Amino acid sequence: MNTLHTPTPPSPALLSQPAVPLTLQWKRQPLPPLQAVQVLDFRAGDIALLEVEQGRVWVTCDGLLEDYFLEAGQRLSFAGPVRLRVSAEGHRPARLNWAQHRAVAGAASPPAPAAPAASQPKAPTPTQGALPRGAISAA
Repeated sequence: MNTLHTPTPPSPALLSQPAVPLTLQWKRQPLPPLQAVQVLDFRAGDIALLEVEQGRVWVTCDGLLEDYFLEAGQRLSFAGPVRLRVSAEGHRPARLNWAQHRAVAGAASPPAPAAPAASQPKAPTPTQGALPRGAISAA
């Protein structure tokens, strides 16, 4: 017996392309204590990704009132255009890893930077409050 089977069209979610893995070039930024604030600029369409590798880092974004204090292992990202100002908090050195990528529809979540062989274990990321417009949590 022959039967005619009409397939059900896939839902729109199934029609989308699979997530594209991101390949990022992470840059390591040493932040000596009591040094001048360093500026990171990102263009429109860029996503700025930050992760503290060591120490405590102060981050502020031009045009926003909030400041962020990130501990080792914590991450934060911002949608460009954005100018970020970063420095080590306190009297201890810090190290910030940062990367940028173009915002692409269907892109997967960005991978974390590769940990150096001699790194210390990362502290757990605490729950943070609501982020300002333009900020995206990457934790």
